[in-house]
Amino acid sequence: MAADERVHKKTNFGPIPEAQASQPQQEVPALSKPSPTGASDGLAAAVARANGKEQPHPLTIPDQKELAHRRDIYSIHGEQAAKRRAVAELIFFAGTNDVWRCKQLAGTWNINVADKTCMDYDKRTPLHIACAEGAYSVAQWLIETGVDVNPRDRHDRTPLEEAVRMDHLEVVKLMEGKGGKVWEDGQLVALEASKMRGLVNTRVGVMHSIGWDPEWEVNPKELKLVERIGGGEFGEVYKAKWHGSYVAAKVLKRSDEIALGDFRTEIAILRKIHHPNCVQFLGACTKQKPYIVLTELMACSLADAFLKTFYAPTQRRQVEVALDFARGMAYLHSRRQPIVHRDLKPANLMISGNLHADTEQLYLDSGVVKVADFGLSKSLVPVDRHGQMSMSLTQVYKLTGETGSYRYMAPEVFRHEPYNLKVDVYSFAMIIFQLFETTTPFHGHDPVDAARQAAMLGARPGFPPRRNLTPMTQSLRQLIEDCWAADPEARPSFEDVVSRLEDLLRQLPKHSPYSKAAEGCACSMQ
Repeated sequence: MAADERVHKKTNFGPIPEAQASQPQQEVPALSKPSPTGASDGLAAAVARANGKEQPHPLTIPDQKELAHRRDIYSIHGEQAAKRRAVAELIFFAGTNDVWRCKQLAGTWNINVADKTCMDYDKRTPLHIACAEGAYSVAQWLIETGVDVNPRDRHDRTPLEEAVRMDHLEVVKLMEGKGGKVWEDGQLVALEASKMRGLVNTRVGVMHSIGWDPEWEVNPKELKLVERIGGGEFGEVYKAKWHGSYVAAKVLKRSDEIALGDFRTEIAILRKIHHPNCVQFLGACTKQKPYIVLTELMACSLADAFLKTFYAPTQRRQVEVALDFARGMAYLHSRRQPIVHRDLKPANLMISGNLHADTEQLYLDSGVVKVADFGLSKSLVPVDRHGQMSMSLTQVYKLTGETGSYRYMAPEVFRHEPYNLKVDVYSFAMIIFQLFETTTPFHGHDPVDAARQAAMLGARPGFPPRRNLTPMTQSLRQLIEDCWAADPEARPSFEDVVSRLEDLLRQLPKHSPYSKAAEGCACSMQ
């Protein structure tokens, strides 16, 4: 059970009060008034939280007329128009490898995915998108449904060509095995007989002849698990010894339910990620179960730091941590194949440094923050006996008890709507709210109810009161508000976030000793 869930069960605050539709701009009131001295930001608040005595924080909810206006903007009238939108959404979710959502849309709107009208403006079918994004399970489901494996889009590209161009070797193998071809000189030709064969990684021929054996495949006999250091909804994490070095080994749960094609496709992408603010992938064991993913070993997570640290970081250090985080995400989003994390939370932000240093020292002084658990969102969702996703990500959280993740989930993800890179920007806002304000977002409220209020009513965490609100604090709060905007397109990109944080960092003194509970206590857990 996550630490925040333990607090909620202990305090028994219950769900967020229902908003009154007739009231204008309002706040759901806390159960007690904040201290006029601003003590709610200090060590006393930390002790109160630990003892289960602190009351829920207020939530800011927009005017109901504004909410109605937002709904009107996105509504589409007419059954045919609605069905066209459903087709567009199905094509979108095909790219995210969400078989469950694709099936729901196809069934609800009676969409025949094999029909020639099931395409976008550029004549790209769901199979085109699935192959371009490396969505192995969706591609497999579409083929089993009976779609044409060789449709041509407006640019005469076939699904197989999309998979080849994006270097999704597992999908290339799947498409070739099902009769996939490429369009060349006015006709469909086999990949091996085409000019495109040079674009395919030379290992494809080896894979066909002797089976899968990529350079990142690790022999599990070379690993020695030393001790368990953590765990989550998808696996247990161990400190392990590998060729004389200590690494982190994530032993995946439910290996029988993992689509191996998706898993290998995503690992092939992970091995190409190299950035100082992203946890480095080292290898994987995929030839036998349980499957294991190896990464560099980190000292602790940001969630650990929030829980164990009773000193407040200086404002400069807080900005440095946020900047590390933003730089890692800017890199992931700016790649030729952008990576949407979709599950950002303090437990997925690691702090590197001397493994012998304590958590407090790394968090307050020398540690470097790195983004972890990116790139595996497609393959680590449970699948059914046919190898297809059997539930949505939100259902997985409920099933596994990882409901703390809801605090950081973008509204459009909660609503099961099409989304883009900006879902990560929203989660970033919630995490740096916790970093700068030293309290969990939606503290004292049930995480699922909080996410529902955020998605349906536009609720956001209320900022704790402070006696002296400096221009720097105002700028940081404005950044948070910009990043959690209801309209995803209104949220800044991570490159913009990095630029703004760098500007703020230049305004702060380089050396400033931290003091106990100077700005509050960062002891709340994700």
